[in-house]
Amino acid sequence: MPLILFLGNPIYSDDRIGLIVGEKLKERLEAEGFEVKILEKMGYTLIDYIAGHETVFVVDSILGKVGEIVLIDNLEDLKIRFSKSPHYAGLSEAIELMKALNLSVPKKLVVIGIGVKDPYTISEKMSPELELMLDSIVERVYSIINGLE
Repeated sequence: MPLILFLGNPIYSDDRIGLIVGEKLKERLEAEGFEVKILEKMGYTLIDYIAGHETVFVVDSILGKVGEIVLIDNLEDLKIRFSKSPHYAGLSEAIELMKALNLSVPKKLVVIGIGVKDPYTISEKMSPELELMLDSIVERVYSIINGLE
């Protein structure tokens, strides 16, 4: 069963986008046979969720053009794109540790990055630009996960 991790932090403005998209898609994706987790976790704690899965999608915010969807499907691009992660350890470090520990690494790992303007300001609201694009972001993420795009 493919796993989808929707990540974010609800106290940071745009960084919550992964959580919101996850809430909007959870029931629909589970009904289609996906395992869905909506998490406020990052780094090495993701190993507990990822280990043993063949296919994993990770949906998270990424600093960039607001609403732009960035797909990363290899470890080298992941390292380059997230070399300055605001988290102590990111997804690429978790995958490297899994390899070092001989844990089962997913055969297919796709990061779906959602471009955001402000992932650092403490706020209960997303930036207005991101809020306006929410419905189209949700549908685009859904299409990517289902291979429709």
